[in-house]
Parts: sequence; structure tokens; C-alpha cells
Amino acid sequence: MSAAPPRNELSLLELLLVLRRRAGLIATILLIGCGLSVGVLSLVPRTYVASTLVLIDPDRGRPGEAPGLAQGWVDSALVDSQVQILASRSLAREIVINLGLMDDPELLAPLPSPGRIVASLWERLAGTPEAGAGSDPREEPADDPIAERVDRFLERLTVTREGRTYAIAVNFKAADPEKAARIANAVAEHYLLAQLASKVERAERAAAWLGERLAAAKAQHEADLAALAALRERAAAGGERAGRDGERLLQLERELVAASLERAAKEARITRLKEQIRRGEPIAPVEDLGSSTLLQNLYALKAQSLRREAELKAEYGERHPRIVDARREIAELQARIEAEQATILREQEGLLQIARTKEQTLERELERVKARAAERERTSQELEALEQRAEISRRLYESYLGQIERSAQGEAAQRPDARVISEAVPPSAPAFPQPRLVLSVALTVSTIVALVAVYLAELAEKGFRTTEDLRAVLGLAPLATLPSLSRRTGAAPEAHLLERPNGRFAEAVRGVLASLLAGPVEARGRVVLITSCLPGEGKTTLAMCLGRLAAVEGLRTLLIDADLRRPRVRELLGPEPRPGLVELLGGECTLESVLRLDPPTGLVVLPGSARLDRPTRLLGPEGLGRLLAACRTRFDLVILDTAPLLAVADARLIAPSVDRAVLVLRWGTTARALAARALADARELDGKLTGAVLNRVDTRKAALWARPGDRAARLALAGYYGE
Repeated sequence: MSAAPPRNELSLLELLLVLRRRAGLIATILLIGCGLSVGVLSLVPRTYVASTLVLIDPDRGRPGEAPGLAQGWVDSALVDSQVQILASRSLAREIVINLGLMDDPELLAPLPSPGRIVASLWERLAGTPEAGAGSDPREEPADDPIAERVDRFLERLTVTREGRTYAIAVNFKAADPEKAARIANAVAEHYLLAQLASKVERAERAAAWLGERLAAAKAQHEADLAALAALRERAAAGGERAGRDGERLLQLERELVAASLERAAKEARITRLKEQIRRGEPIAPVEDLGSSTLLQNLYALKAQSLRREAELKAEYGERHPRIVDARREIAELQARIEAEQATILREQEGLLQIARTKEQTLERELERVKARAAERERTSQELEALEQRAEISRRLYESYLGQIERSAQGEAAQRPDARVISEAVPPSAPAFPQPRLVLSVALTVSTIVALVAVYLAELAEKGFRTTEDLRAVLGLAPLATLPSLSRRTGAAPEAHLLERPNGRFAEAVRGVLASLLAGPVEARGRVVLITSCLPGEGKTTLAMCLGRLAAVEGLRTLLIDADLRRPRVRELLGPEPRPGLVELLGGECTLESVLRLDPPTGLVVLPGSARLDRPTRLLGPEGLGRLLAACRTRFDLVILDTAPLLAVADARLIAPSVDRAVLVLRWGTTARALAARALADARELDGKLTGAVLNRVDTRKAALWARPGDRAARLALAGYYGE
């Protein structure tokens, strides 16, 4: 049987299961890493950072802009500009001079970098004096001492904007928390004083700008009012005609509909008249075509002439003079009828032309009335738009007027454009080294080390944990995983099988039995060998459970205890000593006298013997081989419990006489290398191994090795079995 290729992918859930299995190892490494980081924190010098929060008021305008109408991008640029002012050299120089920081020891040396801190820490741990420790840092040449102090000051000063807000954070680093808070507050105070100094000048420029805007807004508003008055006067002149045009519009629409109907009726009448004339039929009655008594008389005379012609034809021939006269008379009447029809048709066409002219006149009049109505509608829309524009100009004028009034009250000159919303206080914890950051780094490194350790531990795993291990290592199909029964059940597995025939354990054994019985039906019984690699892996338990289950299922089953060293099947039958397999194969007794019956299931058992006598000869083809050949005809299934493969060669001796074999491995205990070596040595089992069974599986621990789909299936089956 070829080994299935192992799956190399590892899903997130499987990784979590691996971490859960190695939780103890991970916890130990994390504790060691965090302990070392705490020790390092105690040796690194501390640096404190105090922070002052300054809020820029966005409602204050700047010269050249409309106060109260500042755009978002203008506010953002304004706040960024204030950040640059707070971090400027001019402001820093003023603070260094005013606070007397020229002789401050911290401003005499650069701010320690991470590399310098690591070097200092290494020297302290090594016990060597720090380079330059005996020199006085104040003895450094400098062309401009104030500029040097300002540079050191700016290295310790950090000014940042808080996200997209109008708040600015002023941070200062110092070894003393009190000094850090005092300098951070001083930076904010000097900035506010500078704001107050420039406030008056900005207010004057803003007032001049507002005056210009106010004059322009007033002129625009007056122009809009004048245009609105003129348009209203024009609209009032046309308002009186609007009512009359409305009534006239309704009347014209009704008359136009009536004229259209009349014209359509006349067109239909003329069409019908032309069709009748074309077909030579008598035309419509007089009331449809108007008064035409002459035409009706002509129709009557023509009818009389036609009757006379018919009578003459009955008496005379076709060329008789009287017949010729009659035909001539009929032709004259027909000519007069056609002339009268043409006259009537011309009269009707004249009436149709009159109807069309009336309809066109009404249409033109209706268009003129509609045009006047549309003109009034456009005037109304222009009036509405002009009223809106006048209202906007009025509001803008009032807005500028209100701003000038507020500016005159001097509110803007009484306070700066910013204020301190949070004064700096001495920090209680250092900013460097940051315990949280150091612990986070230590935790990250420890986690990486722990993961590597987990990886190595997983590589060092020797036992079989999943069915995939069976395929990958041994190339065997997994027949079943038999769960380890709890001691609380108080019953052996072979008894538990009968107590809970639908439980997880029973169904697993039933799966093994189904695999052994699969394939074409044979005329004789099947012989199955049950073995393991080492003692104590549960092969005898599986053999007894398979025998009992097969017997309960109605199969004629024989269980043979072929483990001559440690026969245990006799425990199923009770302590009464009786002859067994060795005595039978030695010819000391008959088969019928040795066979015993398991009363609960009807399983036939051939127990082992308490003595060991020449196993090589007894288990060969001439001994046990002949017995199995005889049993095939009497039983549907013969199960042999044999000795472990690595212990003795009994299973290899029996292998040529069996049909199939099952290898039992103890979950998490049987070493993979030993199992592979046992199968490599047992060449006699090649082609007969149906598969392997993982026995005594701890279902809770096995869930940690199971793949996500397998684990979900286990949970579903647990509920299905009611466990």
C-alpha cells in the first residue's frame, strides 16, 4: 500500500490548535523573556516628557478673509503654521534666555541616542568606565553659546498637531519631571504672549477689509432692489390681462376641439362620396350630402330606362332602333348623373376648406394666447430669481455690518487666537524607556522564540496523533480511531460494546468490521489477523470486540487466541482452566472439546494455553494453517489475536495462512520509527494489511491535533452518539 502524500498547508485554526497543545512551553518562554525585560528596564536611565495642549480657535479670521466663513483647508493650514511657530528658533531662543537655561546641564550635551544608551548600558554591565566620564561637558568650544543651547533645546522640544483637530501638543523631554512640565508650560505661555502682541495689528487690518466689503455689499444690495422694483412694475402691468387670457385660452381650446371634429367629419364624408362614385354605386342619401333632388330624379329616370331596355330586349334584337334609342337615353342620364355628382363633390370640398381654415385660425389664436402666458411665466421666474438674489445680498450686507459691530466692541483684541486647554503636569512615568514598549518588544521576541520552540517540539513528536500520520508514515489506510473509555464506566471495552451498542466506541469497532468484510463475497470464511508493534497497544481488546460485534451482527465468528506468550482471550470466558490452542495443535484433544461459546453474543472462542510448546512448528502451515483451512468452511469470519510484531515472529509465521491483517497502534505512544521498522521487517504481511487502528484515543487531547473539518465532525458525532 503506497503512502499518501502529506498535506503541507497549515490553516489558522490548525496553528491555533498547535499553540494550544504547547501552551505550557509558550508560557515558560514568555515568562523568561518578560523577566529579562524587567531587569533591563531597571538599568536604563529615565527620560520624562511633559505635555501642554494648546487649542487654536478656528472661529477667528485672518486679514483678507471673511470672519466666520473660514474654509476647512484654511483652518488646516493655519494650525500647521502655528505648529511651526511653536517649534521656531526665535521662540526657543527667547525661552532659553528668559528662563536662564544657558547653564542647564542637560542643554550642554546632545540628547542621548538609542545607540549611545545601548553602549552605556553595555559598559555598565561590563563594569568599565564610560568614555569621557572624567571630562567636564561644559568645556566644549562654541562660537555662539546661545545657538548651541537653542539647538539642544529644540532637540528636546516636540510640537505636533493632534490628528485633524485644532489642538497642538507641546512636549518637552527632561531628566526631571518638574523641569519638563515647567518648560512645556513656558513654551505655551510665550507663544500666547506673542499672539497678543500681534492681535492689535491684525484687528486693524481686518476692520479696514470689512469696511471695503461692507460698501461693496451695500452697493450690490441697492442695485438688486432697483432691478426688483422695475421688474415688479412690469409684471403688474401684465397681471390684468392674465385673467382674460386664461378664460380665452379655455374657450379657444374647446372651439379648436369642435372645429377639429367638424373637419374630420367632412373629410370622412368626402372620402365616402368619392368611393361610391368610383364604384358606380348610388351615392348616400340626401341628408348626408346636402339637398340634391335632381340627382335622385336622375337615378329614378335611369332606373326606368334600364327597365324599358330590358323589356325591349325581350321583344327585339340587339340592333333594333328602339333599343338603340333606349341605350342613348341611358348614356345621357348617366352623363347628367356624373355631372351632378361632381357638383355635389365640389360643394363638399368647399365646405371642407372652410372647416380647415376655421381650425387653422383657432390654432394661431391659441398659440398667441399661449405665448403671452409663457412670457408672463418667464417674467415670474425672473422676478423670483431677482428676489432671491436681493435677499442674499441683504443677508451678506447685514453679515458684514454685524461683524463690524462686533469688531468695534474689541472682543478680538482682548484674547489671543489660541488658549491652553491642558497645562503640563510633572509626569508620573518616564517616556523612555517605555515599560509598555519594552515589554511589548520583549513579548514579541519571546513569542517568536516560543513559536520556534513549538515548531521544534512538533518536529520531535514521535507518536501517532491523527489518521493523516498513518497515511504519511506507514502508508496505511486508517480503519478507525477507538476512543479511550472512561474508568467511570466500570466495564471492560468488550463489555461496554454490549452495554452501548450505538455508542462511539461500538460504532468505531463496527467501522473496522465493515472494512474487513468489504470486497467480493467468498464461498469460504475470511481469516483476519490482529497484531500490533508492541505489547499493551490493545490488539487483544480489538480482537475480542470485533468477535463479539460480528457474532451479534449474525456472522458465524471464531476468535482464536494465537498469542502463545500472553494469551488473554481466556479472560473473556472466565477463570476455569481448560485445554486450548497448544493442546489442540499438539493432537492432545479435538476441536469440539476446545471450542467455547460466549453466552451473551454467541461468539465461538478458541482460547490460548497456559504453556508454550514449539511455537514455530505449531503456528506454521502444518499446524495452525491446517486448522484455519478447516475452520473456513464452518465460520464466516475467523479472527486471530497474535503476538506483537517486534516482540516475536509469531505473526509473521501466521501471515501466509490469513486473508487480511489489521495493525493496532496506541495513540500518542507507539513511536513512528518503531512502527515503520516493524512493517519493514514483516514482509509476509505485504498485500494483506487492510489498514491500521488507533487505539485508546484521548478524545479531548486528540481534538488538539485534529484538523478543523475533523474536529467539527468529531463534535457533530459526539452529539449524534449522545456523548
